[in-house]
Amino acid sequence: MENKVTIIGNGGREDSLRWKLQQEGIEIEPTVEHYLTVIGPEASIAEGLTDELESKLIPVFGPSKLAGRLETSKLWAKQFMQRNDIPTAHWITYTRDDIEEVILKTHSYPFVIKEDGLCGGKGVTICETQTEAIEAAESYASNKFNSTSNKILIEDFIYGEEASCFVLTDGKDYKVLPYCQDHKRVGEGDIGPNTGGMGAYAPAPIMTEELKALVEKNIIIPTINGMQEEGIPYKGVLYIGLMICNGDPYVIEYNVRFGDPECQVLMMLMKSDLLPYLEAVAFEILDTLPDPEFYDESAITVVMCSDGYPEEYEKGFKIDWGTANKLYSTNIQVFHAGTKWEGDRCVTDGGRVLNVTAKGKTLQEAKDRAYHMCGNIHWEGSFYRKDIGHRAL
Repeated sequence: MENKVTIIGNGGREDSLRWKLQQEGIEIEPTVEHYLTVIGPEASIAEGLTDELESKLIPVFGPSKLAGRLETSKLWAKQFMQRNDIPTAHWITYTRDDIEEVILKTHSYPFVIKEDGLCGGKGVTICETQTEAIEAAESYASNKFNSTSNKILIEDFIYGEEASCFVLTDGKDYKVLPYCQDHKRVGEGDIGPNTGGMGAYAPAPIMTEELKALVEKNIIIPTINGMQEEGIPYKGVLYIGLMICNGDPYVIEYNVRFGDPECQVLMMLMKSDLLPYLEAVAFEILDTLPDPEFYDESAITVVMCSDGYPEEYEKGFKIDWGTANKLYSTNIQVFHAGTKWEGDRCVTDGGRVLNVTAKGKTLQEAKDRAYHMCGNIHWEGSFYRKDIGHRAL
């Protein structure tokens, strides 16, 4: 196997994967050749890129289009969980034509509305009041989030604390990575609209050994076995979004790729080389490897955003790095999520622009390092949450 890898995608998640592999001396190949291809974003999986590359005998880290339905169709994922007795919130499905009337007649608050199709992490709304429900009704009726499906789910709201579980699997065997927690809401104190993620940290203190064992038994194993039994084995990394309610884990969503920004935290903490695990998944030999090692430390990532995100925002602002370039070390990196180069100027090119990621002996130390770096970077309208990690701290 040659030490060249192609990474599909150009966000912060993919930048952190490139960084980790480059630390291992791996050459990142910009075009797909007969080496190994790692698929970052869910859209490429939905389009069937894995199937296309494998048909050309190119090894791929990423699930097939059919297996990808765990993320690309919330309805299919719910039905899969029902078939395999995997704990999740009760739901009902409606078409977009009916949704406005249904939302306004739902009297049990809070409740959750989810688009069935892909929406770039923005198709979920929690309605806590009738006012919020009225606003949401219009958004879903008009397909504000540009979903690929005409179906919408209304779900019971599960009270509890979220955690992110990441599992490497070749369809038969699996390795569980450190649990993370992310901050989806745009505002401090976890308020405001959902985003693609404003920051994350690991490890997640809520995940006790007892709870991890419960997740493995009731969720991870039934998911991997269920996919295999249905003839669509899942290969790649599986993200399981969990809600912990009274000590019991429930699945709130599956994603069929590394979380963004959780991937950045995991790459910062990973002590083992990443490449052998990517190859073992692609070649279905994961059982030949030991569990990957991670530093016994904490890591945090803070997402620096453009003014207006997650709604409308402007692009093209020059990023002022201040003295940030002097702060880079093995303990702190800045991953590029939404930038581009115009000559020698690095400018903003997205809503989530930079992911400032740090590790430390404690979460507080990691947080201090990350926010010190954030304080050195500016552009017109830049903002970030100041409370990432508050649940653990």
